[in-house]
Amino acid sequence: MDKKAADLKNKGNEFFKSGNVHRHLTNYGSQAEKADATDPVYPSNLSAALYETADYDGCAQAILRAWKLLQGNPSINPSLVVRLSSRLAKALCHGFRAKELLPSFLDVNGAEIAGLRNAGVEHSTKSSDKEELVRLWREWDMMIPELAKYVEASEVDLRRLAKLPLFFNPLDPTREFFSIGTDDVIDLMEGWGPGEAYSLKLDRLPPERLSDIALLFGGVGDGRHALGTLVGLHEAFQKLPKTKRTQFKAHLTLLDVHDATIARDVCILMLLHALTEASDATARAEIKATLTYTFCGAAMPSYCYKRLTSVIEDLRKRFTLDSPGLPDWLRVASDTITAILPTLDFWLTARKSTSRMLEGHEHMSPSDLPEAQMMSMLPGGNATLKKTLEEKEAEERAKIRQTLQEMSPESLAEWPLFTKDDSPEKMRAFVNDNMDKLIDMIYKEGKGGKLPLYEEAFYKGAKVFLPPKELMKRHPGFETAWKQIKSHTGMSQPVLRKVRTHIQTEWKPNITLFDTKCSDPRCYSDRDGYPDIKLDMFRTVTYFEQFNRRNTPNAQDLVRTDQHILASQVCGAFFEKAANALKGLAGHLTVELLCGGLSEELAKMQWGADVTRPKEFPRKYTRMWLSNVPDYTHGPLNVIIYAIPCLQDDPQAAIGFNSLLNTAVWAGDDEFFHTYTLLLPKEVPRYLGCRVISSRVVMDVCILGSQSVPRPLSELATRDELTTWLTRVLFNTFIPGHSKLRPHNVRCPHNLAAFFGLLFYLHRAGYPAHWLSDFLARVLSGRMLSDIAPYDDFWPMPVKERLRRVPARRVRTDPWLVDFEVMIASAYHAVPFPLTGALPADFSREPEDIQVWEATVQPAQYFSTAPLFNFSSPYDPRTQLLFYRASATTATRLIDDMGRIFEGKAEPAPGTFFILTMQEYVQYQECIRFKLSKKRVERMRKEDWYMMAYRPDTGQQATRPVPVARWKLVSE
Repeated sequence: MDKKAADLKNKGNEFFKSGNVHRHLTNYGSQAEKADATDPVYPSNLSAALYETADYDGCAQAILRAWKLLQGNPSINPSLVVRLSSRLAKALCHGFRAKELLPSFLDVNGAEIAGLRNAGVEHSTKSSDKEELVRLWREWDMMIPELAKYVEASEVDLRRLAKLPLFFNPLDPTREFFSIGTDDVIDLMEGWGPGEAYSLKLDRLPPERLSDIALLFGGVGDGRHALGTLVGLHEAFQKLPKTKRTQFKAHLTLLDVHDATIARDVCILMLLHALTEASDATARAEIKATLTYTFCGAAMPSYCYKRLTSVIEDLRKRFTLDSPGLPDWLRVASDTITAILPTLDFWLTARKSTSRMLEGHEHMSPSDLPEAQMMSMLPGGNATLKKTLEEKEAEERAKIRQTLQEMSPESLAEWPLFTKDDSPEKMRAFVNDNMDKLIDMIYKEGKGGKLPLYEEAFYKGAKVFLPPKELMKRHPGFETAWKQIKSHTGMSQPVLRKVRTHIQTEWKPNITLFDTKCSDPRCYSDRDGYPDIKLDMFRTVTYFEQFNRRNTPNAQDLVRTDQHILASQVCGAFFEKAANALKGLAGHLTVELLCGGLSEELAKMQWGADVTRPKEFPRKYTRMWLSNVPDYTHGPLNVIIYAIPCLQDDPQAAIGFNSLLNTAVWAGDDEFFHTYTLLLPKEVPRYLGCRVISSRVVMDVCILGSQSVPRPLSELATRDELTTWLTRVLFNTFIPGHSKLRPHNVRCPHNLAAFFGLLFYLHRAGYPAHWLSDFLARVLSGRMLSDIAPYDDFWPMPVKERLRRVPARRVRTDPWLVDFEVMIASAYHAVPFPLTGALPADFSREPEDIQVWEATVQPAQYFSTAPLFNFSSPYDPRTQLLFYRASATTATRLIDDMGRIFEGKAEPAPGTFFILTMQEYVQYQECIRFKLSKKRVERMRKEDWYMMAYRPDTGQQATRPVPVARWKLVSE
């Protein structure tokens, strides 16, 4: 043995044993082989290091070099041959599954592979070694007939994987319709809204990126952020040199799960298009008024309603054509058209009463709305957050005090409290004498200093916005009312009656605030429902005004002094900017609308299942704004699994989101991250291979960024760390925690399909396939030895839970394995690591064998839909399906014992029951659809199986058991 080579080998071994495989590879492994090219030990050692870093191609090559040297060695080392043979079998399985090795490798090296395989068996002296070696090569034998399919069928299987449901379903699929947004306007070119600057510097983008600016709005809602970004794009475009303008291309994807939201946004965009083409002043005024009332009003004048319904009718006709003929810049996918057509039809046929609409409508000023601080005091609120909110309020009040103290006499003179004859000294004295009252008024009314408009007094009486000044003469009593309000006398009763009579007879409800559930008898027994619009109707106006003056000298003013401005003026100016942007970006802009779940649509993009979108549309984005969608979809863990892979590999690329659903429940950002990811923010980059640019999600905005993948193994978690964390994630999916009462409820709805998606993500991030394969094999065995326990308490999950251990015991995983059968069979040829040898004997591997079944169900009880103080709302995503053999057990016994069964209780025996966390559709009063292997169902028919839905967190049975004989095959 060459001394230099031996020294390099020994030093390399030290790094290898300490876990620093990368150092072994870069400094010692290959150098040792070069120093002595005659000793098989060196390529053998190198192959071990290459295997651990998931370089299965390099590993196999090094093994064959070692075997070549061994073949010519008269004193062959039997144990080395066995190790090499074992490692080669594993490298081949992993290399071909990961598509690192191709069939041509076998053509070139087939004889040497066969020779080492046989030699390994021949030189195995221990029966245990021989059995393990035979098992490994048998797994390779099982893979050989499938090798071609790993390339040919993987794309199809990935598309199947992308369509699997990722969340526990609610018992009732009725969705809440968030029609009018409540947050600041965001321009993604500048950052994440006021106070959250994170500019996208176009001059730093290479030419190919400048023509590939892709921006996604997930949970787009009313589209205000898309419109704000559209304006920002136009401003940035105008600043570019002419040479770069020709390269500039921008694509905006507006995505939302609710069909009515997307239908509403299409109407807004078509009205903007009409504004770009209108030249007549009256027509432009009417269109801008229509936009204003449609966007943020409860009712609108008849001439606006006529323009709106004309747009809806036009869209309805266009969408029945093979080619809708939309404006060049606007694209709507075919499946999105199918999704929104029922809403358009409903809007055209529904006959809604203006008086009834306004009777249930209420404008709530900021002082009427529940404060986050008050919410934190309700049961389940967090004391730490309460203190933080108190400190933040004190800080905001101090800013208002400073602003009032520093106001100039000219600014004070604009206040309606003062006349032109009041001296600066008198005005200042008034402010000083009433400082605390003024601060309190400004804080409560504006959450930061926006004084209410005069128009709010009109709105509280009439419940509509005033029309633009040039159209006000069309409305009896309106001008008189406006003059009375400005003169501080208030509307007289006769004028108010005249205004209300005109509104009730001549105005129409904003039909775009209705969705199809208004005609659903499950929601409204008379099929004539009305939306419950109780919010601050001027909040959007305030945010539009902030946006309109963002580039002016008074952009940062805390107090708005022009109280005479009308909502129609503010909104009209905003929509004018948006229309100008559409016109100015002609030929450089595409706006796409997609109806679907955020995670689901991103999964389709990631795995090639978005087949209704043109191939030239982006699958990776420069920026994404997800609003507070992660509040509903398992927080940052879901964002990382499904959104991060769809982010461009650029330093400026980023994803932003906030948290609004349950702000008062969190002790801080660490607890927020830990509850969803079981990691601290500082640990996320090492475990999940992405950047955490800002983790200030509870009170501000969370910002995540991409990194080039795969990451070096040295930058990722160790194998033990990853296994511990994955076990914790898996067990908490099996046995989910509990949610507090609203508004402190936390949603962690990931099912086992999302966990399976996590494994795919981790492989992409750079974790060795054999780490993931070995972990999943333990799960599929039906039992796992572990000292990890699920968190069986109320969310949020305390940060200390991440370190909790229990005495090691064997837990049962068999109740949840059928879910894995559906996932693995659906995506069998796309799984990037070998599973063949680990699959239970009764598992299907054929995608065609997985079918959708439907069962008509009857409720076991009725669940309250009350929004507050309700532990078991049917809208919570908590459904699991329980399947059991009636002769072996009962549903009640299984539900009550599930925790103990997981902990290892032997009864009921494996194979007599199982749970599905994935469901295709659930309506607990009508029907349930789910996927199962056709072969499995055939076996179940012979054994008298039953299915029922239940809530694991409360233990409530949701449906009565349905025998297998009554399940119907939906797809085949």
